[in-house]
Amino acid sequence: MTLNDFIEVALNREQALLWEAVQDLTPEELVWQPGPAANPIGWMLWHNLRVEDMWIQFFIQGQPELWERDGWHEKFGLPTRDNGFGHTPEQVANFPALDLAELLRYGEAVRAGTLAYLRGLTPEDFDRIPRERRPNLSVAGVMRLLLGEFYQHQGQIAYLKGLQRGAGALPPSYSTPD
Repeated sequence: MTLNDFIEVALNREQALLWEAVQDLTPEELVWQPGPAANPIGWMLWHNLRVEDMWIQFFIQGQPELWERDGWHEKFGLPTRDNGFGHTPEQVANFPALDLAELLRYGEAVRAGTLAYLRGLTPEDFDRIPRERRPNLSVAGVMRLLLGEFYQHQGQIAYLKGLQRGAGALPPSYSTPD
């Protein structure tokens, strides 16, 4: 298995678990906060997708993010350069309820772009430093950051869903390895 294959398998597994965890959420569950400083599921899902788009499209490839290029920001009525980094508790609390189906379509587009890029990488490409102002962050480093962030937020989303629905909120396949 190549490094590309390993990352693709990890990304596909993460996305399958995430989609399974959020697919049946209600609009109320997406915006629910267990406390005033806690991020709701809808915000975390949006942030997760935005971060992937930013790291892969803009940071690594130097291209416009799909969020802006394909007009996703207009569909959601949100700013072009916002991805949730640095949001205050007030900004999170006032974040709009987004349409889950549309948000997942954006996620599919982002992931397709990520996988297309990943499949074209050579072993040497993983050592490339995409931005001079971040000389300690290679393409491989970005992939590591992304995978860590994805699994972290996926766990937080599953936890919040469990808090709202109680035991058994997630299907058995969520905890079963492939």
